[in-house]
Amino acid sequence: MADDNANAQISSEEYKKVTEELYKQNLEVVKLYKKVEELNHELELANEGQAQLIHFINHQIKGYLSKARNIFSELLTDSSYGPIPEPAKPMLDEGFKEVTDGVDFVQQILRASDIEKGTYTYNMQPLNMKEVVESEAEGKRESAEGKGLKYEINVKDGDYHTKADINQIREAVKNLIDNSISYTQQGDIKIQLARDNNKILLKIEDTGIGLSSEVKAKLFTKGGRDKESAKININSTGFGLSIVKGIVEAHKGRVWAESLGPGKGSTFYLELPVV
Repeated sequence: MADDNANAQISSEEYKKVTEELYKQNLEVVKLYKKVEELNHELELANEGQAQLIHFINHQIKGYLSKARNIFSELLTDSSYGPIPEPAKPMLDEGFKEVTDGVDFVQQILRASDIEKGTYTYNMQPLNMKEVVESEAEGKRESAEGKGLKYEINVKDGDYHTKADINQIREAVKNLIDNSISYTQQGDIKIQLARDNNKILLKIEDTGIGLSSEVKAKLFTKGGRDKESAKININSTGFGLSIVKGIVEAHKGRVWAESLGPGKGSTFYLELPVV
């Protein structure tokens, strides 16, 4: 009986020690958790500050580029400055193009930031998607055929009325077509607009570089394409498809891509509700 009491006493003391140790460890875990929360908050503040700084810098750059573009435009169109020497015209044209591309580049980054934060304001109006697709697709024909690509546009009969911000939907459609042209070196681009029950479905099929499952999974995020793709389209901001996704989802639609793999082409889909 004495031995049993001794064993019980030992077990009780060991239990007490273990309990105290666990309590101490729990306190340490709580302290660590609080520290992680503090560090996470500091990181969020730092990231927010960095994002605001980048946004400010981009706004400033856009302002300078816009002024430069206006100067080039005035020199090219205002005869009051006198005749432009023939050797100078190509340089002025090139300068105007470069600063215009620069403005567009910065504008795309700023738009991506606003869309991601949910602060972009859309001007929703009745819209005929047929007119948008036909206009944007025809506008890219020269670019595609200039690369030697076969270019097809097929708009099926149907009602394509929806409610949208026309400028942003145009941007989304143009971006998807541009994307296929940029990453297709040979073959063809097929653009089709059709009705799918109560949905409007835009389909852009290309014979380009295709998509791996890894790239496809992150394609519509910032910088979604891989390094090999960046070598093909060196002027890409990496924001284009993420902007498309933000625009389309704000219109209660969806956008996605399919591919059988690298080197096997891609098909991009944009779906919007009929309104």
